[in-house]
Amino acid sequence: MSKIFKISNKAVKSVMAEQSTSSNVNITDAVLNQSPVIKYAENVTINYTQPPSTSSSDEDDRNSMRKLMKLCISYLEIEGKLRFQGVSAKEEIPVVHPIIHEINCYDKDTVPVDERYEPKGPNELFKNKIKKEVGFQNLLDQKGKFISIVASAGSGKTVFSLRLAKAFSELQRLCIHMKLMDANYEQPLTLRQLLLENIFPGHSEEFYTACFSWMQKNTDKIVLILDGLDQAQYSLEKISPKINYNACVPVKDLVFNLCRKHFFPNSLLIITSRPHAVLYLPEPARPQVTYALGDLSLEDTEALFLAFADEDLWRKNKKSSNQMLSMCRNPLMLQMIISSNIHPSEDIGDASTPTRLFATVMENLKGSRNIRFPKTMDELVLKLQVLAFDATKNHKVVVTDEQLKDAEIDPTTVHDIIVQLHAPKRSVNCNLFEGSPTKFYFCHQTFQEHLTASYVVYGMPLEEFQDFVETSLFQEHWAVVRRFICGLLFDLESKAVSGDLQMKKEILNKYLIQQLAIISEKFMESRQKYSDDGEALRDKLFDLYACVGEGKDSSIATKAAEHFPTTLYLPQPMTLNLVPGFCFVMKHVTKQLDKLSLGSCSLDANSFHEIASVIKEMKPGQIGVMTIVDNDLQPSNIDDVIGWLKVVRDRLRMWESFIGDDGWRRDANQDERSKLQSELNNLQARLEVYVDDVTILRSQK
Repeated sequence: MSKIFKISNKAVKSVMAEQSTSSNVNITDAVLNQSPVIKYAENVTINYTQPPSTSSSDEDDRNSMRKLMKLCISYLEIEGKLRFQGVSAKEEIPVVHPIIHEINCYDKDTVPVDERYEPKGPNELFKNKIKKEVGFQNLLDQKGKFISIVASAGSGKTVFSLRLAKAFSELQRLCIHMKLMDANYEQPLTLRQLLLENIFPGHSEEFYTACFSWMQKNTDKIVLILDGLDQAQYSLEKISPKINYNACVPVKDLVFNLCRKHFFPNSLLIITSRPHAVLYLPEPARPQVTYALGDLSLEDTEALFLAFADEDLWRKNKKSSNQMLSMCRNPLMLQMIISSNIHPSEDIGDASTPTRLFATVMENLKGSRNIRFPKTMDELVLKLQVLAFDATKNHKVVVTDEQLKDAEIDPTTVHDIIVQLHAPKRSVNCNLFEGSPTKFYFCHQTFQEHLTASYVVYGMPLEEFQDFVETSLFQEHWAVVRRFICGLLFDLESKAVSGDLQMKKEILNKYLIQQLAIISEKFMESRQKYSDDGEALRDKLFDLYACVGEGKDSSIATKAAEHFPTTLYLPQPMTLNLVPGFCFVMKHVTKQLDKLSLGSCSLDANSFHEIASVIKEMKPGQIGVMTIVDNDLQPSNIDDVIGWLKVVRDRLRMWESFIGDDGWRRDANQDERSKLQSELNNLQARLEVYVDDVTILRSQK
C-alpha cells in the first residue's frame, strides 16, 4: 500500500537544507506541518510494505534503536522550530509550563458533551474536580500507565507534549511523538507502519524490523505521545476487537488497542486532547490518570512575553491593565496581545481592553493568508459571525461540517485560514480553526465570543437586537459576549456613530443601567437580610462593572456609580479580569460609602496598586470602614495603604495582608507600622488601624 502526500519541492528543500548535516530527518511530517498551502504542490510517494516475518538479532535491535532515538530527537527539534517560525529570533523560547492539575475526568457532568459553551472560561471547567496540583516532573516519573492531558485550545497542548517528549528522550527513554491529525489515513495500516514508517520514512526493512523487535521486547522503556485526539477524524466511541502486532487494520483500531494496552503493555501512553474527545472513550479504553493544563504562572508569563517582545511593552501592558495581564497567561492570547500592541488597528487605538485587542486581531485576520476561499476575507468574516452566534446561542463550541455548509462555508477552507502574529523577536502563525474534517472549533474560544458579539452589533436587525437585549443578553450564558458587545458599542467616542448603531448603543445603555440599579438594590437587601443570594448578586454586579469598563465611556460609568452599593465586598478571589472595570466605575463614585472590603480576595501587588490608585483620589473620609486582610501584598504596597488613609474615616483592618519571605501571609512588620503611624500622626481626623489581632494604631486626633 502507499500513502500519497502532496509536498512542494521548495518546502522539502528548505527542511533538507536546515538539516543537511543529518539524514535522520522526518522530511514528510516536517514539511506537512509548515503550512496548509502545500496541499496543492507536487506529489511525493512514500511506499509502505508489510513487515517481514524474519527476526533480528539483539545486537541489531540495539543498534537500530540507537539510530531511532536520534531520529526521534531530530524530529522533535524540527517540530519545535516549526511551532515558532521566528523572523528575527534573538533568543531561544524559554521553557515554561502551564499549571498542571490532576483531575477526576470521569465523574458525572465533569466535561460537557461536545464542550458545551461555558462563559466563565476553560479554567472553570474542572474547578470542582481538581484532585491536586502537580509539577512537570510528576509526569516524567510516570511509568506503564495510560495518561490523558486535556486543555482548551490555545493552552499549549502541542508545545507541552513536544517538551514532554524531549524530556523523556533526555532520560534515555524511547519517546515517539505523533500528531493524530497526521494519521487520519483511510487505508489499513500495521502498528509498525503507523509508528515507524509513517513518522520516519525512507529507511530499510532491516531497520524497521530491528526497531519494532526491540520495542516489543522492551515495552517498559517506551513512551508514546499521541497529540490531538480531538483532531482525529475517526471516533473511538465503539469498542474495537483485540488485534495482534502484525494486523493490518484502520488507524482507529490501532489507537484503540494502544489505549487498552493490548500493544506495549508496560509502556507509558500519553494522549492530548480537548476535553470532550477524552470523555467519549469507552470504559475499557479510558486513561488511568487525567491531567488538565491551566494558565501559565505569572513568572512564566513574563518569561514567554519577553521571548517575543521587549521589556518596555511588558511594562506598559503590566501597568495599563490587569485584565490584559490575566489574558497573557494563555500562550496564544499572549502572542495576540503582543502582535496587536505592535500593529494596532487605526480605528481602535491601543489594545488595552479585550474588545480592542480582538478588534485588532480581526483586522489582522482580514489580511491573513487563505488559499482556497474564493471571495474576500471580509465576506468570510461576516459568515463566521453568523456561525459563531448560532453556535453560542445553542451552547456549542464544536461546529460540524454540516453547520459550516449551512453557513455557506466550505469546510475544506477553514484549515487554510492562518492568523499571522508578528512580534519584534519572532513571528508565529496559527490557524483560526482547529479540529477534524467533520468537527471544528475556533483556536481560542474568545474568537467565537468576539465574532458572536460582532454579529449582534453589526449584523443583527435593530428590532431583533431590542428583543435580544431585553430578554437574553443579561443571562449568565452571554457573560463574555456581553462584555464584547458593550466594548464594541460604547467604545466609539472617536467614531461618527449614527443610524441603527447609535440606536443600539442607546438601547444597550438603557438596559445596562437598569440592570445595575436592580442588582445593586437586591444586593443591598441581601446584606440587610443576610441572604444566601448575596454572593451571586455581587458577582453579577462585578460582571456588569466589567462591561462598563470594556466600553471606556465615562458618562456610562458616572451613571453606574450612582447605583454603587454603600457596602460592598469584593469577590473571593478577585480575578484579574474584574479589576479594570471595578476601578473604572470606582473613579466616578462620589457618594459616602459605609464599608468597602478587599479582604480575602487574594489580591497581588499589581491589582492592589491599581485599586489603591483609584481609592486615594477619593474625597477625605469618603469610606467608613476598609478591610484588606488576607491578601498577597508586597512591601511596596504599604505606600498604597498610606496614600489612602485620609479617605478612611473610622477603621482600617489589615492583618495578614503581606506575603513574607517564607511564602506565608504575615502582618505588617515594624518598619511598615512605623510608616503607618507617622502618616496617622499627620491626619486631621480620628482613624484606627488594626495591624494584627490585638494591635491598634491610632491617629492623634
